Amino acid sequence: MGEAACDIEIFRDPLAARAVWRDLAPERRASFYQSEAFLLNWLEIYGDTTEPWFIAARDAAGASALLPLGIFRFGPLRVAQFLGGKDSNYNLGLFRDPDAWSAEQVAALLRAAARQPGGPHLYRLLNLPQRWNGMDNPLLRLPHQPSPSPAYCTALAEDGENLLAGKLSADTRKKMRKKERRLTQMGALTCFRAAPGQANALLDAYFRQKEQAYALGDAAHVARARKFYRALAGRGLELHALALDGRPIAILAAAANGSRLHGLFNSFDPDPEIAKSSPGDLLLARVLRDACARGLKTFDLGVGEARYKRMFCGEREAMGDVLFAGRAAGALARPILAAALRAKAAIKNDARLWGAIQRQRRRLARRAGGEGAD
Repeated sequence: MGEAACDIEIFRDPLAARAVWRDLAPERRASFYQSEAFLLNWLEIYGDTTEPWFIAARDAAGASALLPLGIFRFGPLRVAQFLGGKDSNYNLGLFRDPDAWSAEQVAALLRAAARQPGGPHLYRLLNLPQRWNGMDNPLLRLPHQPSPSPAYCTALAEDGENLLAGKLSADTRKKMRKKERRLTQMGALTCFRAAPGQANALLDAYFRQKEQAYALGDAAHVARARKFYRALAGRGLELHALALDGRPIAILAAAANGSRLHGLFNSFDPDPEIAKSSPGDLLLARVLRDACARGLKTFDLGVGEARYKRMFCGEREAMGDVLFAGRAAGALARPILAAALRAKAAIKNDARLWGAIQRQRRRLARRAGGEGAD
């Protein structure tokens, strides 16, 4: 009867799912966003709004699938989603053999889990990569629609200089060298990956740079984000920095998972004299060289459009969204949520409209931060 006829178990305590979790090796079958370090820390900081709902399937050969989900409330509905919120760029189930799962078997698994006590009315599974590690994503064999934004990645090479030469024009590389010389005339320029004792100071610098550039707004949200990433430092999170006389002028957080390095977030010093030398681009180039030297195979900058993503990670990774009704109430709500996702995609794909929304958000954030109107 296929893999969907396996025994199904729901774990409401993620720690109890560890044996299945480790059997399916997220470092090989999924992304850093499905790792124990990421998800357990995320639940510790943000778990007050969700109930863990890990769906496990087993057959005679052992663990065959694990979906690390949580149940969120949307009004009267229980909606199952991947954990991680906006901090997660890639949402994946762990499947021992992805090619063995048909659309019918995946649907049967989700329906069987929804029938359990407290099960979801609807599955809202967003930012699902179409392919992962060269294999199709079983969840996207279900009816789905494109996500509002793609992700951006690049294959790495043995030689970082050759990689950059293939991505950046000779004129662009010349301009970058000129910008780097300009910075060295201002002080000693160094690039480093943070040692454990440096992580908190770099995270403080990151939030300070973001606040100066955008006004982060909600203090409670910022405090949670600080706590979350401090917990991840040394547990998979790498902090790379470009420093001028010891002062961080660009920061990039990354996490290695198997042979892939994820870029999680970045910032740069908004001082005009520094910003005009594009320290974020200079740091990214150095991180790419380092990733090649480490023998990593893929680097990504996650979901969302940005100039620097297209510049350094020219490969668009197609993403899809699945809305799957587990119960009758979910079937009634599904068209409304699907329409909302289509509207979001239409807005984000309209460059002028999306740009205007982003500018308005920054103005509102600055006002909330007490900086006054433009």
